[in-house]
Amino acid sequence: MPNADEVLNINDIESELIKLKDKTNKPPKKNTKKKKTETEKEPEPKPAEPEVLDKKDDKGVTWEDGGTLVETGLESWGISIDKENTVTFAIALRSLFDKPISNIRIVKNIADEFTNPTIRDTTEGRAEIEGSQIVWTIDRLRPEYTVMLKFTCSILVSDITQRRTGTIEITYKGASSFAEGLAIGKFDAYTRNKFYVDTVERDEEPGVFDCKLVFDNSSEFIIQLFNADVYSPDNEAKKFVDIDPNDVPLLPSGAQWHSTKWEFESEEYPTFRKKLEFRVMPDFQTIVNGSTSLADVILEIGSITGLMEYNMTEVPTYKEKLFVAKIKLVNNGSAPLNEVKVVQEPFSEEYQPPKANEVKLLWDGQEVEVAPGAVSFEGNVFKIDLRDLKNGATGMFKPGSTLEFEYPIHSINPARESTFSSEITYLADTFPLSQELEFKPEVPTVEALHIRRKFRIGKEVVPIGDLGSYRIIITLENIGESKLYNVTLMDRVPDSFEYSQMSLQPQITDDVGSDTLKWEVEALEIGDKLEITYEITGTGKFSPSDAQIAY
Repeated sequence: MPNADEVLNINDIESELIKLKDKTNKPPKKNTKKKKTETEKEPEPKPAEPEVLDKKDDKGVTWEDGGTLVETGLESWGISIDKENTVTFAIALRSLFDKPISNIRIVKNIADEFTNPTIRDTTEGRAEIEGSQIVWTIDRLRPEYTVMLKFTCSILVSDITQRRTGTIEITYKGASSFAEGLAIGKFDAYTRNKFYVDTVERDEEPGVFDCKLVFDNSSEFIIQLFNADVYSPDNEAKKFVDIDPNDVPLLPSGAQWHSTKWEFESEEYPTFRKKLEFRVMPDFQTIVNGSTSLADVILEIGSITGLMEYNMTEVPTYKEKLFVAKIKLVNNGSAPLNEVKVVQEPFSEEYQPPKANEVKLLWDGQEVEVAPGAVSFEGNVFKIDLRDLKNGATGMFKPGSTLEFEYPIHSINPARESTFSSEITYLADTFPLSQELEFKPEVPTVEALHIRRKFRIGKEVVPIGDLGSYRIIITLENIGESKLYNVTLMDRVPDSFEYSQMSLQPQITDDVGSDTLKWEVEALEIGDKLEITYEITGTGKFSPSDAQIAY
């Protein structure tokens, strides 16, 4: 995908997730049905059951603490047949819980046809490739916060069957509020604890010690230290440590409390009397272990095919002539296409492209207007470029649909033996843009034929049988180097003659004083000779010389 980072950016994805959240949180529509009477009771609603959403369902699943799971998928795009496609995936996760969730593990299963998975970026946490899976772990996710993982895979396909991309599985831990309002009335507790005095003799002052009391909560519970006394073993009135309970915070499991240091002088090992009082604090926590799975996204296959032909493949030399290009383009994939382009090149002075208003477009058999500016010609390259179809009157070029373009090509006085050999390329792309689709149909070559008509037309009158009977022989001979087309031969028979025995039936016109005989010759090859015979017989007053007149 050429602009994957532009399309799959966290800001746009986050906006889509927020829209979905707002959609799921909309109040229900106002009931317009008639009011129930007091004796008519509404049935009690059944409690909602947890569910795993189908990807086509845009509703949410709401947990007891107000969190909502909303599943969404980006619009998919097509991949090309018989080409190595690099597909960029983005997985976005947004916490809609009221409290942070932790130990989040997202597992993306990679379908068998995808190869070379590569992690591109993670905005939070760590992502690793483990066999046919990408495992993304996040320690903690704040409420209303969006994170994203990007990775790429390669895929090569040879048919238009839709491809599955693999499911996603998510597990997490979160705090739940279902136990809020509960309290512990009474409990008994036995717990481990440890306290000691650190005594350190100064390096430069022998016999002088720096001392402090350390209380270590080695239990599994929260402990409140509300009294700690350290005093001389010889004089209980001399206290070294005396605390105010309000100055000591609650100590969770594994925490330590350190007293203020005091100085003690002695040549012997110092000893102290210690008295500590603490209590186990009543507390309970609830942890929710959540999991869900998302159906895999269907990856559409983009493919185009088509045909191309001209209405003629021969044009005359040194004359102006139009011949029509007929282009057919079919979306034979499963992805709708947002851009379609036809490119033909090269053109020349002898063979010139159509003007913009000469291009005709049929969309599934219906003529549609070609958008202004869609037709261009620059540097001997002719283009028809249909863009942003999804926002146009036609919509996108859907699977199974057909586009047919017709336009004239202007043959301008081509020289003898010149040819028009061009290449036509069909290009198409999806929305958002993926790897551009390309198809090259076979294109006929148009030849300039030096057609110069050289022929001989003759008429021979041969007397036969009785006086006044004649055989008429009309000949057409091609004496040139080009095939003759659409030659008309004519003869006239005066009313004083009757005619019969036609070797080739003519078109007969009854004119004043004579009948006109007309023969249409569609084609005559080089060097060929055509003979047409018929017989005439004079009646009444006739002149044999009248039968010898040639037309």
